[in-house]
Amino acid sequence: MRKLIFTYAFIGVLLTLGAGVTAAQDAVELTDNFYATLRDLNVRGLPDKDQLKELTPFLSSQIVTIIKRNQKTQAAFIKKHPDEKPPWIEGDLFSSLFEGPTSYQIGGARTKGSTREVDIYLHHVSESDKVKWTDTVVLKKFGGKWLVTNILFKGKWQFKTGSSLLNALK
Repeated sequence: MRKLIFTYAFIGVLLTLGAGVTAAQDAVELTDNFYATLRDLNVRGLPDKDQLKELTPFLSSQIVTIIKRNQKTQAAFIKKHPDEKPPWIEGDLFSSLFEGPTSYQIGGARTKGSTREVDIYLHHVSESDKVKWTDTVVLKKFGGKWLVTNILFKGKWQFKTGSSLLNALK
């Protein structure tokens, strides 16, 4: 009987650990797909309507709502000030570096309460520059699906768009 209880307890621990690994892998897989989509879309500034439609499956409703609000603000600014540069018109809003990454690699993932954090190793290579940095994607489960709720910008240079995606969108 004792052996049977130990066996069931051991199986329970394995299943619990396995579920945690699967959940982390799901968050990592979503992060990888999100960055592949960003790369393919080559988003500069606020995503346009078509780009946002492609990105929406990866983003929390809060981020989507903020982007839509900012699209309206940007359009109103352009109409009112046609000769001035509107907010959120250029640069990469989804990473620490204004120029954005030219490649990425998924790093480690960890659980923090109800969220998962996935490190993303980013690189920007141009004729004159080679820059490497790490940002952290923060994900939370909504309706059984992991979604990006923020990106923490960890680049160590003076001129970045802010400390995070949410900060850059405000």
